[in-house]
Amino acid sequence: MALFKIYIDRDGLYRFLLKLNTRDIIFISLGFKTSLLCRKSLEVFKASAVTDSAFKRLVAHCGRSYYNFKNINSNQTIGVSELFLNRSFMERQITLIKKNAKDAVIDTCIYTS
Repeated sequence: MALFKIYIDRDGLYRFLLKLNTRDIIFISLGFKTSLLCRKSLEVFKASAVTDSAFKRLVAHCGRSYYNFKNINSNQTIGVSELFLNRSFMERQITLIKKNAKDAVIDTCIYTS
């Protein structure tokens, strides 16, 4: 079962993450100033995660692959992935997000780091 959690980071910004089997984190959002903005972005992410064009695939200066997840309506970046060892690892994670985000449960608690 996939699960979304919202937490407050060390800088006081709200972020959400997507976990698989409540263990493996496969996505962490950018920080948002309010809980409401974070929740709205989470809903956009959840609804848009099945859309391949929301994942902008990129290559860092060091040659490693990563992606930006963008709101397909506003083009606002919701999250930036880690750097992957190669493109196939990145594509595997994108596939996991596409399969799990839409049906993931949203934890109603807000956690602090």
